[in-house]
Amino acid sequence: MQKFFLLLVFLVASTTVIAQKKVNLEEKLQGLHIAMEDEMAGKTIEPSKRVKMYLDDGTVIKRKNAEVYFDPDKYDKLIYLNDEGEIKAYVFTPIEDYNIGTQENPVDISPKQKAVYFNLTDINGNHYRLDELKGKIIVMNYWFSACRPCILEMPELNKLVDKYKDKNVIFLGLTYHVKPNIKRFLQRFEFKYNLIPESQVEILNYQVKVYPTHIVIDQNGYIVLREEGLNYDTVDTLDKTIEALLQK
Repeated sequence: MQKFFLLLVFLVASTTVIAQKKVNLEEKLQGLHIAMEDEMAGKTIEPSKRVKMYLDDGTVIKRKNAEVYFDPDKYDKLIYLNDEGEIKAYVFTPIEDYNIGTQENPVDISPKQKAVYFNLTDINGNHYRLDELKGKIIVMNYWFSACRPCILEMPELNKLVDKYKDKNVIFLGLTYHVKPNIKRFLQRFEFKYNLIPESQVEILNYQVKVYPTHIVIDQNGYIVLREEGLNYDTVDTLDKTIEALLQK
């Protein structure tokens, strides 16, 4: 009886581990792209043995437990296709994780802490060193391609880039993706920031744990703004902060 009980405990524990299995999402989505609306015409969206399903943290979703994740009031999803247009993966994000909200406090541009040194190279070979950017405003966005909130705000962020293109403002988009993955992403989505691949060191140094995260560094190298998550007024706050710094 004791052996049977121990075996039962082992099986339950093993089942729990399997249910909570996590994978490297970037690796699993290699070679796939996020579906655009016109690509989904005539396609059925439902749990399928042929389609892999994940949470945005890499947790594998079993098909028998998948129905709850298709509730649009609880989860948003990104659909990934192969080059032939076949659905190969769903990535779900809990809606409450978007951290949607508003910030009604006035913009505060007083220096808060010294920015951590960086020496970055974007996908086009341009270099950005913190000490060489003194006198410029640095706007940093931390993102990744399976982050639905990141994608949702990109059109508005692009407008900021256009607005300040002739000013002393540098826009840097940092991600852990490698350059080929970023270029594949840009075939589907426009993002006008200077995109920095393989930014794991900066993600660690700037303690980024929520995506998207925005950081603004003033002309003297001090962080004056940090915004985390998808907020309705994020872009407006960024805009007001840049304007205020330009007038200093």
